[in-house]
Amino acid sequence: MRRDEQPIKENSEAVGFIFHFQITNGAGRKACCIRVEAHNYHDATLVFRQNRQTIELMARESLLLATDGREINLTMPSTEPR
Repeated sequence: MRRDEQPIKENSEAVGFIFHFQITNGAGRKACCIRVEAHNYHDATLVFRQNRQTIELMARESLLLATDGREINLTMPSTEPR
């Protein structure tokens, strides 16, 4: 028997989900990624979308400090979706 709709335990531990995106810098683009701590992919996606403006500000602040060609890595603290 197949069980696709199993409930998630409330006391389950949060894990990190990584989202990759790009941010424009003048005429170029810079690769960015952010790690979102959540209990499942759906919650992580919700947190990412609801905090998009804050994430963009964090990336832009890091962009000013990043002079090398590496990807900007950010971490979003563990939060419950709004």
